[in-house]
Amino acid sequence: MPSNSATGAFPATRSTAAILAVVVLVAVNLRLALSSLPAVATLIQDETGWNDAFIGALTTVPVLGMGVFALGVPRLAGRIGRRSAVSLALVAMAAGLTLRLAGAVAVTLLLSAMLAGLSIAILGGLVPGIVRERLSHSMGLATSLWTAAMMGGAALGAALTLPLSDLTGGWNRALAFWALPAVAALAAWLWLEREEPAQVATVTIVRLRDLPWRDSTAWALTAFMSVNSVVFYSMLAWTAPSYAERGYTPETAGLFFGIFTGSGIIAALTLPAWSHRTQRRRTLFATTVVGCSASLVAIALVPTFAPLLILVALSFTLSGGFAMSLGMLSEYAADAAGSARLTAMAFTITYTSAAFSPFVIGAIMDAVDSWTLVFSLLAGVTLLQLPAVFFLHRGRVVH
Repeated sequence: MPSNSATGAFPATRSTAAILAVVVLVAVNLRLALSSLPAVATLIQDETGWNDAFIGALTTVPVLGMGVFALGVPRLAGRIGRRSAVSLALVAMAAGLTLRLAGAVAVTLLLSAMLAGLSIAILGGLVPGIVRERLSHSMGLATSLWTAAMMGGAALGAALTLPLSDLTGGWNRALAFWALPAVAALAAWLWLEREEPAQVATVTIVRLRDLPWRDSTAWALTAFMSVNSVVFYSMLAWTAPSYAERGYTPETAGLFFGIFTGSGIIAALTLPAWSHRTQRRRTLFATTVVGCSASLVAIALVPTFAPLLILVALSFTLSGGFAMSLGMLSEYAADAAGSARLTAMAFTITYTSAAFSPFVIGAIMDAVDSWTLVFSLLAGVTLLQLPAVFFLHRGRVVH
């Protein structure tokens, strides 16, 4: 496998606590741009009159960017170094979110979404590798904190953006506020790297022809992650607007959205470890799929029945399934290069396919105006993960 040398790993002289703190601060930014905008979607539509399809596209664009840019991240790191690449990503995130100050300007909001997608692709592609390399003695803790912080950031964006809109006097200011965590993460990253000599790290350059296209296990894992993400990003875009349109106040709908995004933290911290220990892992995977589908049926047919409990169950099963699948990207690989290839295939297909789901949901709503139909369709789509679960055996190695 071709490789290239790149500079910019975490300095060995920094304490584990300092590195973990920076990892958490960076991870918080990975979903803020995605979760904050849906929280004020109804305010944007009230002001602009934009249809549901366009509002959905504002979530589609960054997720599509996450998929499209995934293959180019190792090459970027090989050219400018991982240290500079992470800094560039945080600058792009801060700049993109600051652009939202312009308010109801379609081109500006789309550019903001594109910059967010680029930033998330770079950070998501590089920082977990740095964790594996520089925090190998605390990798379990670091991975759990990384995942939990990412979901915690999503919860912050979901729950606080609407109150911030009231506090700051406009939804555009509330959205731009979330540039501050990116600036803080950039400052922390530069502090961590200050006065440290560049270190050499091997970065695997991933090419399309090198990906495991003929491996059934790779396709099964990719299919599971793709369907899971179709449902997740649909819910990320439309949870708050759907409850607002079904009679709840925007504040309550925002609270529901925050609970949905935040509940995934518990699953991320518990289910991967359980999956690693249990001898009935495929049963655990299947249980999350069925539980997720059942929760969506409840939202479709009886949206006023225990909505908090249903959203917690949905988030736990949906996020838990994805968190377990992330661990298999390493488990099914023979070495770091193999993990990079499998990860590139899974992320490219997963995010590219899932990107269009918020737009499609918006188009369906424009056409039929039925949340019952939308959530029923998502419940059915969720069950498409079950055939993939059958192939997720232990002891497989993807070549």
